Formats: sequence, structure tokens, C-alpha cells
Amino acid sequence: MKYKEGKSLADHLNEIQGIVDQLSGMGIKMEDEVVALLVLASLPESWETLKISLTNSAKDGVINMEIVKSGVLNEEMRKRSQGASSSSSQSDLLTVDSRSKGRSEARGSKQRGKSRGKSNKFANILCHHCKEKGHIRRFCPKFRNERKKGKRDENSDDDGANSVDEFNIVYEEDVVNLTTQETSWVVDSGATIHVTSKRDFFSSYTPGDFGVVRMGNGNLSKVIGKGEVCLETMNGTKLLLKDVRHVPEMRLNLISVDKLDEEGYCNTFHNGQWKLTRGSLVLAKGKKLSKLYVTEAKISPEIVNSAENGDTIELWHKRLGHMSEKSMAKLAQKKVIVGLDHVHLKKCVDCLAGKQNRVAFKSSIPSRAKNVLDLVHSDLCEPDVNVKSLGGARYFVTFIDDHSRKTWVYTLKTKDQALDVFKQFLALVERETGKKLKCIRIDNGGEYKGPFATFCKEHGIRQQFTPPKTPQLNGLAKRMNRTLLERVRCLLSHSKLPQSFWGEALLAAFYVWNRSPSVPLKYDSPEKVWTGKEVSYKHLRVFGCKAFVHIPKDERSKLDSKTRPCVFIGYGQNEFGYRFFDPIQKKLIRSRDAVFIENETIEDVVARKEVPSTDASQPSLGLVPPTPALTEVGEEAQHDQPEIVEQDAHVEVQPEDADDDGQPPAIEGSPVQMTRFGRVTRRSSRYPETEYVSLTDGGEPESFTEAMNDEHKQRWIEAMQDEMDSLYENKTFELVKLPKGKRALKNKWVFKIKHDEHNRQPRLKARLVVKGFSQRKGIDFDEIFSPVVKMTSIRTVLGLAASLNLEVEQMDVKTAFLHGDLEEEIYMEQQEGFKKEKKEDYVCRLRKSLYGLKQAPRQWYKKFESVMGEQGYMKTTSDHCVFVKKFPDGDFIILLLYVDDMLIAGQNVSKINDLKKELSKSFAMKDLGPAKQILGVRIVRDRGVKKIWLSQEKYIEKVLQRFNMDNAKAVSCPLANHFTLTSKQSPSTEKEKAEMDKIPYASAVGSLMYAMVCTRPDIAHAVGVVSRFLSKPGKEHWEAVKWILRYLRGSSKMSLCFGDGEPVLVGYTDADMAGDVDSMRSTSGYLITLSGGAIS
Repeated sequence: MKYKEGKSLADHLNEIQGIVDQLSGMGIKMEDEVVALLVLASLPESWETLKISLTNSAKDGVINMEIVKSGVLNEEMRKRSQGASSSSSQSDLLTVDSRSKGRSEARGSKQRGKSRGKSNKFANILCHHCKEKGHIRRFCPKFRNERKKGKRDENSDDDGANSVDEFNIVYEEDVVNLTTQETSWVVDSGATIHVTSKRDFFSSYTPGDFGVVRMGNGNLSKVIGKGEVCLETMNGTKLLLKDVRHVPEMRLNLISVDKLDEEGYCNTFHNGQWKLTRGSLVLAKGKKLSKLYVTEAKISPEIVNSAENGDTIELWHKRLGHMSEKSMAKLAQKKVIVGLDHVHLKKCVDCLAGKQNRVAFKSSIPSRAKNVLDLVHSDLCEPDVNVKSLGGARYFVTFIDDHSRKTWVYTLKTKDQALDVFKQFLALVERETGKKLKCIRIDNGGEYKGPFATFCKEHGIRQQFTPPKTPQLNGLAKRMNRTLLERVRCLLSHSKLPQSFWGEALLAAFYVWNRSPSVPLKYDSPEKVWTGKEVSYKHLRVFGCKAFVHIPKDERSKLDSKTRPCVFIGYGQNEFGYRFFDPIQKKLIRSRDAVFIENETIEDVVARKEVPSTDASQPSLGLVPPTPALTEVGEEAQHDQPEIVEQDAHVEVQPEDADDDGQPPAIEGSPVQMTRFGRVTRRSSRYPETEYVSLTDGGEPESFTEAMNDEHKQRWIEAMQDEMDSLYENKTFELVKLPKGKRALKNKWVFKIKHDEHNRQPRLKARLVVKGFSQRKGIDFDEIFSPVVKMTSIRTVLGLAASLNLEVEQMDVKTAFLHGDLEEEIYMEQQEGFKKEKKEDYVCRLRKSLYGLKQAPRQWYKKFESVMGEQGYMKTTSDHCVFVKKFPDGDFIILLLYVDDMLIAGQNVSKINDLKKELSKSFAMKDLGPAKQILGVRIVRDRGVKKIWLSQEKYIEKVLQRFNMDNAKAVSCPLANHFTLTSKQSPSTEKEKAEMDKIPYASAVGSLMYAMVCTRPDIAHAVGVVSRFLSKPGKEHWEAVKWILRYLRGSSKMSLCFGDGEPVLVGYTDADMAGDVDSMRSTSGYLITLSGGAIS
């Protein structure tokens, strides 16, 4: 590619860089020195002097693109200045002189001075800075070096700009005839700052003297301010330009490519088009006009989103639930929030609406309890007699620890639920602290009498009742209720949400309160005093703000939008993630994949439209979807309201300390229960509105307490009773006194909603699981190893079945681990909710294994092995999970066992059925009929042609989606020849190691290895190569892994076929020659086939 005189050199460099980027995308990486030499080689003969000068001036004889780019661009400017026409005096823009660091150095260097010496332009000119001839101050090396260090020469008087920063403007002849509008922005790859002349363009502005710029006509123009400009590009995307300089005399608006690059954007120049991207999102586009790239963008008055906002004081005031100025000032002093410095709040209308009250009387600060749980304050409050929460709650109760001031809040439908939530609170705090609650201070409310008082007496908890009509003595709880209600009013006022959202606002308010500075704690937060850990504020967002929540791939088609507008209504409950409300579909969503627009509310999500409601206690949200289309089935058809369901949106499990990484931590307390709401046309005759409550994660409770608060509470109780009945029937345990020196393992309930293939009435399943992680080797268990069938055995049997036309049936063992007999003496606590009366201090002596025990798999295998031995089956020596029996008439049956999944192959159907009956006598079995899938491997059979196909198409698709390679370009080979992987490509610096730590290299290799082991022997060599670098993978190794994924992308439907040959073993083997570059060792491989398909 040759450069033609007269063409823009910047365009020529961009074209070369575009080609280099394309080659890099193909896996062909070019060294920087090679690219620099290619640029020099593309220049004509008239540039020969410059090429020699740049080559000779290269440090250590190695030239790079930074030197070449700055040198050739300076030479282009010199040539233009020599031949400039009189129109040059009319130019008043356009690019900042210091296009890059390397370019500035080259312009002021001795070598650069020599290359321009022939013109004698500055031969007799005296530099005002160093007092030497041959150059002006702009190109003075001494001045450049001092400027880098931040020094300013007080004695210099160059153009009267000695005390301010000077940004020199380079003449660009094409701007003279460029016709633009106010919405036009010139994109310059050499500028180091953004510039505009329009004061009203700025969304945030700081006036001041920020230096001068030298225009193309030689005049100086002052920079009178700087700030941020928010642009809305032609495709509707918002782009925030930071550190934009305000120069009133500037004729055009200027965008700096270098600035965008520093902020993580990607600029692409190709075929006269400019494109700005971040990841896969295209933010802006432009086109070349008169040798300049121009984009059109109008000014957006709003800030882009929380990720790109300056963290203003007002924004943090809203994020922190309208925290007081004094508390925010304390957070600013501790520097726990980035960008929060000098706090001075303006008058907040929402704070006045929620908090304004009479002037307080003087009061003294009461003393605090010495330790946590020495004293807890509690009070019950009814926010509004006429307004229920979304879950039908009318009341809430607070519990405040006097020492740490940490608060727990629970919503109640009726006052008599106070005892139930107190039991939950008591179990939670005593488990967290290991201490017992000593005293609770309460008023004389009836909810604290009767059963509540009896419970406290039984557990040794002292009750402090305040005297009648003296609420001041329970002032801490009363003041907390007032504080929370004030914040709830503030949040509802700002978010424009209906009052029925008071429950969600309450949970958000007390969550922030626990993380707010407290005067009695010397401005520490209750959460910090309670846990002893620093509190993170990175995850906080403005309650009720607009948010775009990512829609998982399995919930949308390829043409559907990938996001949905929602309203942020709080933080996850006992889990990680945020909670959102979808006003269009009227459902609750929990997700961590969201982008927040914190200065917009629900009014910006959909147009508010008042809908008449006949129920004053359930005010309508006032939101109507544009095209409501509801479908109901059976008796549910009479309900006109759409069902509200809570669903996960790609929720990831995080470690307990994720709070330090900016992830929203779990919320203590009872979740707000949700119910149906929205348009009301007629009442259901089957269920009252109060029955549609207790939304949980996908409908599956995560604890016994959550199940008891669920709308299907009775059905969950029945499911747990069924589990207990099966345990009693199986004689799994017996109640005994815990012997001295022994300890009892804990347990938990695991709940599951199971749907059939027709999605009819779901079945609720509860399973009791032992917390086996607390078992001790040599005491609670010895051997835990349990074999499973090898994939080689599965493929061998299926190959035989294809050639010999054998029957292949599949069975599943129900509650397999419960059948194993225990050899150790193990005790377990009684099940939550099923403790025997008058035997509460007894424990369960386990006679048979339970799910969760470390030895449960081994005990199950030993039991199954003994049963198969009684039936005359022998296990093979090569695979102990392959059981074979040969009958006198020559028939045989082969059984394969993988934990509780079985494949049975045989010639005679009746004999297979006899085996099924015998197994059903010993275990609870489920007959699945002809085998269709095992371990994620799909089995397709055509008995007419005696063939069986094995494939993992669904598994591969999930792997591709997991690593964001489902839309990657497919390739035709598992590993291309240009990959030469060595240990030298591993990270060598801490920065490189930190970057690779973020890449799931081992997880990706493991996923590939499972596909290789099951059905894809074609990737065995490639996976073996990349697995050599699991300990220290580098970028090149990761590129190879992605290449294998791209290969699977194009061959996901490929299957392993059996039946194309005789059932005879055929082996192949080969080896390369010193294929391992690091050790120079050879790698050998083998392949064994049976019935035409690979088995090993």
C-alpha cells in the first residue's frame, strides 16, 4: 500500500492500522517494529531524507510506530506550511499540537531538528527559553522536559502565555471549506483534549483560567472553562465526554480520539467511516468530509448512567436513602465513597415531604449496653390503616440491638405474627453471634403479652415493659420507627411509586440505615460494629430509579430485545443481586445484570395512567402495558389480573465477602411478600387478593423459615411430612439422648418445585440433607470413595447394542443414598419443624445414610453391589460399575451404574423385566423405558439400520453461551497450525497475572474436557495441548481455548455413530516428533473403535 502525495497522511496511517487489526483478529500478530518499517516503506522517494533520519535516530537501532507516526505527521505539517496559501490565515482550528507523547518528543528532539535543518527555517531564530539558536520555544527540548515535570518558566515571555498552559493548534487546510452545524463534531486522532465553544453544551461546568490555545492563524484563544458534555448520537446512544475545554473562539466542536481511547472506547477508521464501540455496543458513527471525520450528535441534558456519572453529592444523597448531611459528611471524612468530598446539601423537597417536624426538645444521649444481645428494643408500627403493602402486610416490627444499634425489620399481616418473627430473629442473631439474648425492652402492646411472654419465660429472656402511657422509655424503638417511616416517605416521594410499595421502601431504608454513621457509635455504622468488617457502598443505587435488566437467552428469541426497562426496588434478600419490578409484565425480578439510570423514575419507564380501583386498601400502580395479552387456563381464566412471579435473571453465587467487591450483600430480615395488583376489573370468586403473597426466588424457598412464609405453606408442610414418612418407613434413624463426648451434625431442608413435561400442576418436593461438611475423618467417616461407570464402558456397551441389536433400557433409583447402611456412630439434630414433644433435647442416631453425608455414596454402592451379587451378577475387573450375568441358554445382561442412573442391555426383554422387578423389591425404582439420555449425552437409535448416535449438542450450546462464544465465527479445525504454545507465553508481570486471573481458563478447559471424554474425541489433542498450561495460562493460551470453542460452534451437531462395522476392536496409534516445545518431548496418541465408533 503506497502513500500518494496530497493524500491525508493520517488516513494512510489509519488504513495501515486497520489492516494490522484485521490480521490480529485472524491470529496473525505483527510486531510494532515491523509495522513501523512497513509505514516507512510505503512513503515515496521525496520522503527519503526523513526515513533515513528516523531510522538512524531510533534508540538501540529499534524503531517503533510511535516514533514513525509523530515524525511523518510533523513532516507533513512542515511541507504544508511551506506551501500554504493565503487562506491559511483564515484557519482557526483544529487539532491539539501534542498529538501523542512520542510525537511531542520527536518534534522537540535533536534528531527531529536535524531532519528539518535543510530548510533553515529557524537557523537564525533565538529560543526565548534556552537562549540558543536553531529553534523556537515550542520545539525546545529543555522546555519540553520541564513541562513534563509540571514546571513553568517564570521568565519566559513567549506570546504572553508564560503563566498558563498553552495548547498549540495545528493548521488543517481542509477545515476552511468544511461546512458544519452545531450538532457536528470533528473526530481527530491527534487531539489530546475535547473542545467546544458552546457554553450551553455542558451538563457540568467549572469556570476558570485553564490556559490558552494557539489557533491555526497564530492567534491565541483562552480556555475559560471545562466540564462534561453529554451527547446523544444518531443511533440514540448517550456518550459522555469528560474534561471538555470551553474555548469561545473555536469554530468547530472537537472530539479527541486519544481521550476516548483512555476511557476504554475503541475507535475504528475504515473506508471513510468512523465507528466508536465499547465491547459489542456501537456508540457512535461518523464519515469523512473533506479529509476530516465528522459525526452528528445532539446535546442530551441528562447524565448517561450511574457507571459514567460524576458521583455528585445529590446523587449519593438519593443512593443513601436521603441520609442526613451530617452523616454524609462523616462518610466523606472516612473516604469510604469515591468522589464524595465536601458535603453541602441543597434543600431537598423529598426530605421535607418525609422528615419535616417540630423543633425537638433537649435530650441527653442514653448509655449503651456493654455487649451485643444484652438488650434489644422492639416495637410494632402500623404505617397506614388504609394501605397494605404489596404482600398484604399492614404492620412492621423492629428489633434493635442496643450495643451495635443494628436493626432488623419484619412485615406482618396481623399483630399475632409478632411471636413467629421474633423466633426467626432470635434464631438468626444467636446463631450469628454465638450469644444468648438476655433482655428485650417493649411497650405494653397486646402482641407482646400471652404466648410472647410465655416464650420469653421459657427461654430465660427478661422482658422490660415500659410504664403505661410512657413511650419515652422505649424511645430507641419509637425513634427508629419514626426514622424508617420518614425515609420511606422520602423514597416514595422521590421514586413516584404508589404507597402500596411501602414494604419494599421499608426494606431498602433499613438496609441503608444499618450502613449509616450513628452518633452513639461515634459515627461508626451498626453493620460494622455488628460484624467487625468494613462496609462497602459501591453497590448502592437510587431507590425507584429506572434500570435496564438483562434478559437471559433462554427467555428470549434471537430477535427479541436483550434488555427490559424495570424499576429498582431494593437489594437481594438472603442472596446476592438486586430486586426489580417490571411494570409492563407486572412481575418481580432478581438480577445482578443491570444498567441503572439513576436520575429517572417509573414515570420514565412507561406513561402513568390512572386506573380506577374498587379497593382502597390496594391502590393501583397506574401502569398499563401497551398491548396486554393475558392467557389463563381452566378455572384461572376468570382472573383478569396478570400473575406476578419472581424470577432469576442469571444470578451468580458469590462468596460471603462479596460485599467488599461492590456486590450487594444479603439483607437480614423477612422478605416483603408480594401480591397481585394492577388493573382491577372484577374480583375472583375462588381466591381473595390476600392469597397472592409471599413471592420467593422462582417459587422455591431456600430455608424452612421461608417455606413457612410462602403462599404454599401447607403444601410444603405436606411435602416435608412425606419425606419424614419415608425416613420413618425406611428406619433411617432413632431418637436417643446424645452420649457424652459425641456431637450431633446439623441438617437443613432443601425444597424443589418439579414440573412434568406438559407443565401441568407442579409437584412440591422436600428433602432432608445433613450438613456433612462438619464431619471429621476417623470419627464420623473413614472411606468415602465410590466408583462410577466409565464413559468408555458406556460407549462399548452401546456399540455392542447397535451391532447385535440388543435391548437398551434405563432406570433410576429414587432416594438412592437412603438405602445405604451406616457403619459409623453418627448423630444428627432433630429436623426443624418436626421435633418430638417432650423430647426436644433428643438427637437422631442415624442407622442408614442420608443425603449430605460424606460416606453416603460409598454406602449406597456397597448396598447395590451386594444386591446384584445375590442376583448372580458379577462386576468386571476393568470397571466395577459394570455388572454382567450370562444365562445357561447363552443370553446375557449387562448393567451399567452411575450413582443412581442405570443402563441395562440384553438380548431378552423378559429377562430384563425380571431384573427390573428384583431391583424394585430392594429399592424404590423408576422405569424410564428405552434409553434416551444419560449424563447429558443424548442417545438416538435407528434399529432399522442398526445404528446408535451419541451427541452433546445441548451441552455444547450451554458451554458456548457460558463463555460468550455462541455467536463466534466458526472454524473448521480444532487447533490451527499458527498456534505454537509454550510456557514462555505465560504471564511474567503482576499486571498480566491479574488480567489472566479474571479469565475462566481452567473452567473452560474443564468444560471442553467433559465433551472430549463423552462424545468428541476429535478435540482430544487440542484439549491436551491447552491443558498443559492450567497453572499459568497466558493470553495466547486463552486464544487457543477460544479457537476450540469456535470449532465446537460449527460442529455442535456432530454425533458419535456406532453400527457401521463389526463388533471387533480395532486400534490405531501414532506420535509426533518433539511436539512439546518446552520439554522437546513427543506426544503419542491412540484410538480404539468398536462397531465403527470410537470407544477409547
